[in-house]
Amino acid sequence: MKQAGARAAIIAVLLVAVIVFGAIYYAWNTMTSIFQPVPGPSHTMSIEIQKGETTAQIGDDLVQKGLIRNALAFRIWARIKGLDTRLQAGMYNDLSTSMTISQIIDKLLDGQPNAIRVIIPEGWRLEQIGHRFATSGLVKFNEQDFLKYTKHIDLFPDKGKHPVLNDVPQGQNSMEGLLFPDSYLIPLDGTARDVVNIMLNGMEDKITQNHLDAAAKQHQMNVYQMITLASIVERETLAPEDRGNIASVYWNRLYKIPANDETRELLQADPTVQYARDTLNPPKAPNPYWAPLQDTGGQIAADSPWNTYTHQNFPPTPICSPGLASLKDAAAPPSTNYYYFFAKKDGHSVFASTLAEFETDKQKYEIRN
Repeated sequence: MKQAGARAAIIAVLLVAVIVFGAIYYAWNTMTSIFQPVPGPSHTMSIEIQKGETTAQIGDDLVQKGLIRNALAFRIWARIKGLDTRLQAGMYNDLSTSMTISQIIDKLLDGQPNAIRVIIPEGWRLEQIGHRFATSGLVKFNEQDFLKYTKHIDLFPDKGKHPVLNDVPQGQNSMEGLLFPDSYLIPLDGTARDVVNIMLNGMEDKITQNHLDAAAKQHQMNVYQMITLASIVERETLAPEDRGNIASVYWNRLYKIPANDETRELLQADPTVQYARDTLNPPKAPNPYWAPLQDTGGQIAADSPWNTYTHQNFPPTPICSPGLASLKDAAAPPSTNYYYFFAKKDGHSVFASTLAEFETDKQKYEIRN
């Protein structure tokens, strides 16, 4: 009986050992397999790492793209290898489904991104755009070359490739307003010449795709005048729903002026005065462009042709790079009888057809505010 009991105990211990060993073996295989390449035919792809993106977010993206098996395993191994503190944002090419998690992490750690995403906000002038690219990490971008090309069209090697440059009036030599503001993936070794070509293509694509040239022509404007109007609308608009009416105010002042109108073809747009002021006296860091005016429009940079309080019609060039919404509303402003507007403190604008109505509304809303 004692021998039988001892034998049973030994068998039980062996069974437990087998079960434990099997569990450990299964767990080990499972753990190691999730670090291995995904099954199936090998193929390469690209991923974009956003600025500020966490390793958890990157792991989820890699799983969704089919590059790795397990996001948690990626996150743990990335933390061990220090990826979360050394990763550069950008586009990484040539990641393969045949790579292990460790190999993918090494690729992200050791290599530079193949392209960098650069976001250019709507309403920026050339100097701001050039500075953004110069501080984005592009290894061959030269800010002075960018400004040389964009402020002197005749010096740009590819000027003949871009129809939008043909619309620049004789006597003007600037690309102000012609570089479309957008989110761009720029090759890491992209030069100033590359960037200018990419952004000019962006503007030309938007004009063609949205038939903005035809719409502008129907409203007595050429493409350059439309972009100039859009640039003013861009800087004037605080509430998006007011954009169309703001465009109509300026269009009416230029093309639909009654004989007794007080504006006399004066746009009287504060952003053009800001542009004139900052062109004559460029702000030094940390002072920004587009600072509020400290006096009435007619008293600041009064001799500048960009001052639309003292000079009639369009300014000589656009004053910034307008976005698509401003381009659309400038190309085809809604039909209104508005000739005046002002922005309330909440950012919404009040529109008026006459100077008397404008003054009454302004007094009413200023008192309420």
